[in-house]
Amino acid sequence: MKNLTKSVSIVLMAAVLSLALIGCQSTAPVDSVPEIVVPVPAPAAEAPAPAPVVEEEVAAPEVAKETGTLSFYGYTLSYEAVPGEAKVTYPAIITEADVDAFFAYAFGNHSDILSGVYYDVTGPGEMVVTFPESVTVADAAAVVDLLAGDLETFAAPYL
Repeated sequence: MKNLTKSVSIVLMAAVLSLALIGCQSTAPVDSVPEIVVPVPAPAAEAPAPAPVVEEEVAAPEVAKETGTLSFYGYTLSYEAVPGEAKVTYPAIITEADVDAFFAYAFGNHSDILSGVYYDVTGPGEMVVTFPESVTVADAAAVVDLLAGDLETFAAPYL
């Protein structure tokens, strides 16, 4: 039986080989073989350069400013006030002790209005007065008018 199995497998192989050879020869010849095209992905398009950022200049809000001058007996005092601060110039003959005495007098008369107000003599004839940010420049101008009356009363005995 060994020989029969071996001979059957040889016969089967020969039959398959002959069918393959006959099948290939019986088809019509092909004139041309179509070209196989493998699609190549297109290169990624470059993103357009971002537009330059143009920063618009925003105008700073106008700061409320109050300026003025006061004259007493031929002497001039000037001030420039912005929210929270006033710069005051006065005759240089007035000493820091004179300024201290006047503010002690003014605080004695108007401690309720002048609460939170501080002053600093920055040089001869110059000082900076600071007040709470909640006080508007218009309010500060009203206080200057009030203090102008006190200054006249305070200075009268010295002149």
